[in-house]
Amino acid sequence: MELSLQVRTGQIISDIFVILVTAANLIFLTRFHKYIAWYTTESDRSVTRLSMLTDGYFKWLPVPVTASILIILANVVMVIYDGYWFRQIAWIIFCIIGIVVTVSLVSIFPFDFSVIPNATAARVVPKFIRVFLILMAVFYGISALVLFILMVQ
Repeated sequence: MELSLQVRTGQIISDIFVILVTAANLIFLTRFHKYIAWYTTESDRSVTRLSMLTDGYFKWLPVPVTASILIILANVVMVIYDGYWFRQIAWIIFCIIGIVVTVSLVSIFPFDFSVIPNATAARVVPKFIRVFLILMAVFYGISALVLFILMVQ
């Protein structure tokens, strides 16, 4: 009984942590996106912020906002309801949501790295970001598959 209580306590703490991190991410994406920029210090010590986001960002934004709301709601339910099947299916759906958000970000790619003063970096960074995002989508896919296999065993 005590081990079960410890496991449940850990699940609740994990769910609350996911809620807080997702809420923080949601706030950042909707309110602080203007800080995704390249900063330069001028000769008069003023700082110039050159945005790295294009208008495509606002086309992509509804996808992570919707995903974040779904993840927060599902984790609230998991705090209240301790159903094994619900929890496992929710985590598989979280992985699928991660794939959708990541693939939509790669397809829209709302970044403009031409503001980076180093030409080599401005050319390499977009490729690196794309590869990273594709690997992230693959990781989510593998995670969903592993969770599904574990669930049906």
